[in-house]
Amino acid sequence: MRRDQLWIGTVGIATLALVTLGCENTAKGVKQDTEKNTEAAKPYVDAAAEKAKAKLKEAAENAKPAAEKAGEKLKELGGKAVEGAKDLGSKAAEGAHKAGEKAKEGAETAGEKTSSGAEKAGGKASEAGEALSAAKQTTVVKAALMADKAVDSSNIDVDTDADTKTVMLKGTVPTAAQKTTAERIAKAKVSKGYSVHNMLTVAKP
Repeated sequence: MRRDQLWIGTVGIATLALVTLGCENTAKGVKQDTEKNTEAAKPYVDAAAEKAKAKLKEAAENAKPAAEKAGEKLKELGGKAVEGAKDLGSKAAEGAHKAGEKAKEGAETAGEKTSSGAEKAGGKASEAGEALSAAKQTTVVKAALMADKAVDSSNIDVDTDADTKTVMLKGTVPTAAQKTTAERIAKAKVSKGYSVHNMLTVAKP
């Protein structure tokens, strides 16, 4: 019995050794096959890579004219945009200049009208002032004649010409002395620049 067990153990050990050796041979064979296959495939891989490279180069060459054309188009559009901007700037400057000229003409016209209006207003004011001054002369002289008891002013009219600045005594008085006195009173009351024209007549009651 012990001999049988010993024999079986020996056979098992031998079998295990054979299996192990076979595995090592198999792994080594797989490695060698892989290396052979890699070497065999290398020319095909290199050829495919070169072909792909050539295709990419060809595509780049084909795309180059289109890219250049697009660049030229963009350059042309850019030039047109610049010219358009210059034209707009020129038109804007011209418009501003014309607007400035119109404003200047309007200001000059307004200034002329204002000056003319001021002159007319000044003339009217001067005329009004002269009229008031003339009216004042009439009132003052008339009041002075009425206040003086030496003169019978009931029939005396006093008129003033603003244009000639002349105070005129019209009407009648009883005596030549009153005519002289009336003239003296009027000359004493009129403002500087005014003269007295005695047109009174003597009419005895």
